[in-house]
Parts: sequence; structure tokens; C-alpha cells
Amino acid sequence: MPDIDEMVIIVGAGLAGISASYYLSSNNIPHILLEKSSQVGGIWNSQKWPGIRCDTEIINYSYSFRPYTSDHYLVSGENISGYLHTTANELGITAKVVFNTEVSKADFSEDEKLWRLHTNRGVFKSRFLINTNGYFTDKPHIPEFEGLDTFKGNALHLFDVDDNTPIKGRHVVLVGSGASAISAAPAIAAVAGSMTILQRSPSYIYQQDNNIGVFVDIAQKLHHAGFSAPLNLVNFFLQLKSDLVFVIFRMFPWTGKLFFRYHWRGTVDDKTYDEHFRPVYNPWEQRIPVAIGLKEMIVKKKIRLVTGNIKRFTETGILLDDGRLIESDLCILATGFNLSFFKFEISINGQTVDTRKINFYKGMMMGGIPNYFQPFGPPHTSFTRRVETISKHIVKIILHMREHGLDTVKIERKQVRQKPRITPNYIMRDLSKLPAIYGTTEIPTIDNLLFFRFRKSDYIFSGADVAVSEKQYTAG
Repeated sequence: MPDIDEMVIIVGAGLAGISASYYLSSNNIPHILLEKSSQVGGIWNSQKWPGIRCDTEIINYSYSFRPYTSDHYLVSGENISGYLHTTANELGITAKVVFNTEVSKADFSEDEKLWRLHTNRGVFKSRFLINTNGYFTDKPHIPEFEGLDTFKGNALHLFDVDDNTPIKGRHVVLVGSGASAISAAPAIAAVAGSMTILQRSPSYIYQQDNNIGVFVDIAQKLHHAGFSAPLNLVNFFLQLKSDLVFVIFRMFPWTGKLFFRYHWRGTVDDKTYDEHFRPVYNPWEQRIPVAIGLKEMIVKKKIRLVTGNIKRFTETGILLDDGRLIESDLCILATGFNLSFFKFEISINGQTVDTRKINFYKGMMMGGIPNYFQPFGPPHTSFTRRVETISKHIVKIILHMREHGLDTVKIERKQVRQKPRITPNYIMRDLSKLPAIYGTTEIPTIDNLLFFRFRKSDYIFSGADVAVSEKQYTAG
């Protein structure tokens, strides 16, 4: 299907791609989506491990234009996948997707003012490119472990675990203490013969009461009756709560430390807390995993925690630096991700763009790349609501350009100090390659008021309107 001309091409038909398509469609801006897989939904289709879910309340994680209502705050990945499929189908977005189409290169011609996207199905052309291809590599991060090849049990990454993985009755060691590990652990422990979480260092862990309260229940029922204001209010307070917690814990770390010690009191004693639940870093310097049912599993001794460094694997388990041997016949590695913002080469007039530490304005535009957008959300709160905000902002830019006969929009390529909001290993490992985000506080409650109002002076435009203005200025 070569040489298709579109106003906008969206790469990826996951959460952010669906959001962008909805707002483009709402403003009659022609576009298509290129999706490398055979379905919409992104990671919620590709990952099927036990306990997979989002840590953000589904009321806030779902789209504002199609809220997901539930009796629970957090829902499974399977439910989120179904929600995204239904949303895309009902809004006519699925019909705009060209499936099984992987982009290998995108080149912008400054003479023609258009993008050429090279794919396994030919070349697609468009004026604007919205890249929503995700920001993790297709393969997870797996450290090199000595002796792993001698281990006689099964060893695999959590991303490769699904319903066909034999877990029932097995002696499982889950390596890791991040969000994925804490989500998966109770679900795996429910069927395993024994379950050990082996962590190199502790994380702050928050256990969520997953049943919605009376007010949220009433707000959802009123929404279904046609009154959306109460549910909008719920979303506002959920956003405000997550922003306040993030800011307070970062500014006053002692408040977070006190909170988590109190949070686990009654489940573990002080000695156990200090050994397995007290990190060396401050609250919200790294992501805070959200648990469902972990406390109960620990109290019932269905899950035990071990903190220590892996020395090597043996035939029967894992040997730690301090000499302890953890017996196992199934080792599941929840050892994180590798970041990759750019899944394909980006070039301008055939010259490859060096994207290392490129300035990333408002989590939306990359320095010096014309007519290019890449929505990205803050680390501590709903990704969906931020990409919706960015989608609406992109539409404002495109409509402004269409009204004034403008051809290109970009921001200046410049050096920006790279200061990540959180510092987990998966960010620090690849920091030298990552874009440097600036232009917002990354606190949505503030950003939505101050930093996502369209001002044409924030951008560099070119085209007929700019040429006329410059001519008038020169003549004057």
C-alpha cells in the first residue's frame, strides 16, 4: 500500500494513538494509524502475565471522553485491553488503522514539507507525524546472572509468562521489587507451591483498598444517567491527590517515610520492615508499586521476602552473596525494562537526527524536528489524561496552521539540562540516550492551568502567513 497521502499519520494504535485519533477525528483532520501488530491496545495486548494491571485508578486512567466505570479502582490488563478495543471500534478508530505495518524510518523533506514513512508495506506520506510507539523496547531488561545456564528449573522473564506457563505447585522465586513484580506476586502465589520475592533492595510499596467508595459509586451511576459533573469532580480530586502526594513526599521525605512505616504496621514488625520495606532512597525518587492482596499473602506466609544480592544460580536455586541458598524450580525475572523513545530512525532531508539528549518540549515536541509530535506523560500519575491534554494541544497547533496557511512547525534545537523527575534503574541506565524534558512542571494540576494554553509565540512556524508578515515588517 505505497505512497498514501494523509494530513497526519499516527504511529501506534495503543492508548496514546487512540487518544490522538479521537481528537483529530473530532476536528475533521484526516489521518491514519500505522500499527505493527494485528490489534489495537499496545502493551495491554502484548503482555498477559498473571496480575497485570495499571497502578492508576481506572476512572482516571480511562479516557475523559469514554470513562470506564467499575466497582474497583484498579482493573486487570485484560479488562483494559477490552476497553481499548471497544473504544476504538465504537469511535470508528479501528477502521483507520493499517495493521501489521512496522515503521523502519521516517524522513522529513523541508522542500516538500512532508514526511515519508518507510515501512514493511511501502512508503506512507503525511504532513504531520505523531509518534505514539511507546517508550520501552520490545525486549525487557535481563541482567547477566552467573550460572543461569546450569539452573535445572525454568527461568524466564515475567514478560514471557502467560496462562500457558506451568506455575501450579511450583517453588517460585520472583526476582524484583518494582511495580510489575508487586502486581504479579499475589496472583502467582495464589497457585504456586511456594513463593519468594527476591529483591536486591526494598521499594516503598502501597497496598490499595480496591473497592470504590460510596461517593465514587454514586458519581458513576449519575454518569450513566447522563450527569457527568460528579465523575469529573472525582477525576479532579484523584489527580489533585496524586499530585499532592508526589510533591509533599519529594519536598518533605520524612512525611513519606512515616506514612509507609505506619502503612505496614500490623502486617510486619519493625525489624522486618527495616530489612525488606525500607529503601535507601526517598519516597517518589522511584516509582511506588501499588499492591492488591500482598499484605494478606505475607500474613498467611504464602509470600516471603528475601533481600540480598544474587551471587550466582545453582542447579537447584539461587545463591546469594551472604551464602543463603533459595531453592526453586521456577525463577521469574521481573527485572525491568530498557527505554527506547525512538523505535525507528528519524531524519531530515536524508540526514539522521541525533536524538541523544534532544530537548523534549512539554513532553510533546523534539527540538529541531518539524511537524513531529510525541506525547509523553509524567511518571507519578495517569498517563492517559496527559496524552489527552497533549492530543488537544496538537490539534490546536494543526488548526492554527491550517487557518493561516502555514507549512511547518517546530521548536528550536537547544541544550537543556537533563533532570529526570524520578531515578529508577531503567532511566539511569539509559540517561545519556534519553530526551531532556522541559517546559512544564510535570504536575498536571498546575500544567493544565499554566502550560498547555496555545500561544503561537512558543513555536517556530513557516509558510505563507509568516512570509507575508515578514514582508510587511520589512516594508514598514
